[in-house]
Amino acid sequence: MSAIAHYEVLGPIARDRELTELRRRIRQDKSFLVHGESGAGKTFLVRLAAREFPRILYCADSSAGQPVFHSLARELLAANDHVLRRACGRSGAEMLKEKSTLALRGLVMDALHGGRYWVVLDHLSRTSAGLASDVRDMMFWGHTPVLVVARSTHMEDLGFLTALFCLPEERMHVRPFDLATASAFTEQVAALYGFDASNRDDFLRRVVQLSDRLPGRIVTLIKMGLLSRYRTGGHVKFSPLYIDFRLAWHAANAY
Repeated sequence: MSAIAHYEVLGPIARDRELTELRRRIRQDKSFLVHGESGAGKTFLVRLAAREFPRILYCADSSAGQPVFHSLARELLAANDHVLRRACGRSGAEMLKEKSTLALRGLVMDALHGGRYWVVLDHLSRTSAGLASDVRDMMFWGHTPVLVVARSTHMEDLGFLTALFCLPEERMHVRPFDLATASAFTEQVAALYGFDASNRDDFLRRVVQLSDRLPGRIVTLIKMGLLSRYRTGGHVKFSPLYIDFRLAWHAANAY
């Protein structure tokens, strides 16, 4: 089951307050920043909210201009945007592969300028001056609101975009769960996966404690607890599991 499906199944416990706030901000048509620790659920929340707004263009890799414009061009083509359709003809996505990043940038900017879209730039990674300039052009020349998603609490990922989101009202912080919510979420995820063990209660208690109450980490730890290599009979060996979790999480989220 996908992470987005988890949020749908788990219902009110799964950040309804944050989802409501995301929807409100999107309806205002003003650019803003979503930030928080890795595992807080920023991507899942944004993608859930985005499904309710069909003119949102979602970019999963915002590390540089090339993946951004390739992704946005594909999204615009899928949305049947007339600028991209005219440029690609019947070849569609195949024609996009033949175009340079500069050419795609021009097409995307023209489409944004002529349409009413939202752009979501996820997984920012220390934004360069060039990409920051492109985002400014989307926002001001293209008249397109941009939602950017930064991984860290202190927003190091923003780089040259920091000046565009300097006011408190332009930022939305996705925080860890409180203890009660984290405990309830952990129990429901365990039930959803059919997790069981002779040390189940102790394992789930340690998951809440050592996940820093972040939903992405909670789900990952429980899924790892299902693997046979961390089990002896019906007992989950938490120490080797947690060491492997820390190593893998650090590698996946290193700058």
